[in-house]
Amino acid sequence: MTTRFTTSASAVLVAACTALSACSTDGDSASSGDGAGTDQVSVLLDWNPNPDHLAMYTADHTGAYADHGVDPEFIVPGNTADAAKEVSLGHADLAVSYETDTILAAAQGLDVVSVGALIPTPLNSLITKKSSGITTAKDLAGRKVAGSGVPSQEPSMRFIAEKAGIDPDSIEMPNVQQNLNQALLSDQVDAIFGAYPNIEGVELAEQTEITVLSAGDLGLPDSAELVLIANPTRLTQDADYAQRVRGFLAGTADGQTTALGDSATAVDALTPQTEGAYDPALLKKMVDATVDILRRGGSGSGAAAGAASADFGVQDPATWSAYADWMRKNGLLDAAAGQDAGIDGASVTTNDYLPK
Repeated sequence: MTTRFTTSASAVLVAACTALSACSTDGDSASSGDGAGTDQVSVLLDWNPNPDHLAMYTADHTGAYADHGVDPEFIVPGNTADAAKEVSLGHADLAVSYETDTILAAAQGLDVVSVGALIPTPLNSLITKKSSGITTAKDLAGRKVAGSGVPSQEPSMRFIAEKAGIDPDSIEMPNVQQNLNQALLSDQVDAIFGAYPNIEGVELAEQTEITVLSAGDLGLPDSAELVLIANPTRLTQDADYAQRVRGFLAGTADGQTTALGDSATAVDALTPQTEGAYDPALLKKMVDATVDILRRGGSGSGAAAGAASADFGVQDPATWSAYADWMRKNGLLDAAAGQDAGIDGASVTTNDYLPK
């Protein structure tokens, strides 16, 4: 799981967003008119709009949501940890979150379930300059690797080191918060952990030669990076809410299909939403990189490689169960911290509301 830290513009945006109601983003889309004939659905983002959200913003831009009877309001959070709590309390209909966070939230007793994978494969990566000589996890021994402060990063790094046969304590891991790119470019650290290849990787590649080690390269288990979470009690007790969730997922599936077939439309959809955050030329490269990731799909989604368009959002309960087991074995599920360490990851995911 990675909390998105992108540019200085995002930091300004989040500082301004102290309440959910203060930070909705309304696109200049075909579906963002008066909402006549559509049902409003509130969607709490994980961070400011970025290429990871291309399926949603493409759907909004093309009117796909209106076609499925919904009119989404995208909300930028004041705190990226808000997602599960706000959905559990019924303050937001849906939220973009992470597989790790969703399992943790359920273990803490929050009323959440993942209803679809937005990015069905891990994005969390280790990025280093080619000049560092780091090409495998074994090369991290004695190195300084910056993280962004996400709680799962240190236990993940210990797992990486142990799997590679090196001493975890030999790796120094300073917390640089949102300054991952700056820390690497200024040679404060040998590598950064928690960056995304389709965002930070694109930005860094414009300035230096880099090596990207994916979650798989590092020996980490498969998971869905971004998921859409809903409230399972509301889904079973409120037919209107369930229908809005179905409509939103169907529209998002159409948006992804459009983006995979025509990335220029996705760029057009994201350009007004990301103005001031990304250089337009870099945004195109980020979108193309994200489209490539979605085309490949991921086993965490249950979709075959190359079938992501047809199988939007599909999740594999067995993979979620295995990932929860990995979290438990590596200290990320701790009953002593008020969590249900015995939780089964399969119980917090469902494909029942995805388009058939």
